[in-house]
Amino acid sequence: MNNSSTTFGTDPLVGFVADDTTRGTLSIISSCMFTIIICTWTTIHPRIHVSRRLRNTHKFYQLVKALFAPEMVCLESLQEFLQARKAVRRCYEATGGRFKVIHGFYLGMMGVRYRVGDNGGYRTLWPGQYAWLLNHGLVSWDDHEAWGLSQPDIEDKNKADGLVKLATLLQVIWFTLQSITRLAHSLPLAAIETMALAYVFNAVITYGFWWMKPKDIATASFVDLPEMTDLQREVFEGLSMENTYDVSGEDQEPAMDTAWYVVARDCQDDDILLMPRANDSEHVRPTVSRLDKGSILEAQLDSDASSNTEKKAADGVITEWDANLYMTRYWPLLCLLGASFGAVHLISWSSVFPTTVELWLWRSSALLSVVTAVLFGKDLSPSLK
Repeated sequence: MNNSSTTFGTDPLVGFVADDTTRGTLSIISSCMFTIIICTWTTIHPRIHVSRRLRNTHKFYQLVKALFAPEMVCLESLQEFLQARKAVRRCYEATGGRFKVIHGFYLGMMGVRYRVGDNGGYRTLWPGQYAWLLNHGLVSWDDHEAWGLSQPDIEDKNKADGLVKLATLLQVIWFTLQSITRLAHSLPLAAIETMALAYVFNAVITYGFWWMKPKDIATASFVDLPEMTDLQREVFEGLSMENTYDVSGEDQEPAMDTAWYVVARDCQDDDILLMPRANDSEHVRPTVSRLDKGSILEAQLDSDASSNTEKKAADGVITEWDANLYMTRYWPLLCLLGASFGAVHLISWSSVFPTTVELWLWRSSALLSVVTAVLFGKDLSPSLK
């Protein structure tokens, strides 16, 4: 007993001990992986599927895309923002400016479906279709709550977690400042840290465009269309961007592989959307002169039904893989966003790699991703040459 007490009494007291100045492998990897995962997870804003199984599968696919092709998600966010803002412009006069970007996002993510038939079938109501209904007096903005477009209701469905947002913001700020500090003191960054910085950059841009977009909404709004003439119905249906997600009965649902599909988006400027081309017929050209009113939808109703199919083929319904996107005035920004992920990797141009081969593989891969994105946009912008 006395021996134990003596041993305890002779141990020296230890005060403050500074951390080791070196960085461990596990700490670097864990910090980078946490940054990548939280940035990726926070930026995911899936569209609205009626089927729960399809909705969960789509969210998983979105996560995979964000991990392996973050620059594509960044482009997707820009397109959806442009589409939502375009919907605001189209609905401005009919709603007195009460149609907001959040409403455009909600329609673009297939938040409103209209019923068809008596068997429980439904179709997606696209932003252009709703704007057409408004501009032709077939629906009134005063009834927007019945159409599921009440902003409080949309925000109530929104499942964006403020705590996760805060954690992401703090992690991004800490990681970025740490990396900048090391570079300012001529200290090297590990290759995985450079890669994490690329994810951070893309996540910040993506979340900026999707700031007003609702997140993780589980239920769509179902509505009944107003009475329309046969010609009006034909023009209305012609404004549908695709029918992949439409069902004809209660027992039918879209195939599971549609969870991976890219939804078409109408985000080209109206004045470029129907730009005259060499193969355009003459009856399309008078439509272009009316675009100063900001509504190609008005012109489409005035055209005869026989020309509706041809003009639908000329519509600028695009995805991030479509070259037509580069016919807008936003093509320099698109090139920049497409090249951004590879460009950030150039920070490690002079970093130390195990072998010279690995060093040049890193350099060439980063350069290739930057150059191809710029050349792709340059070659696919004929309207600007």
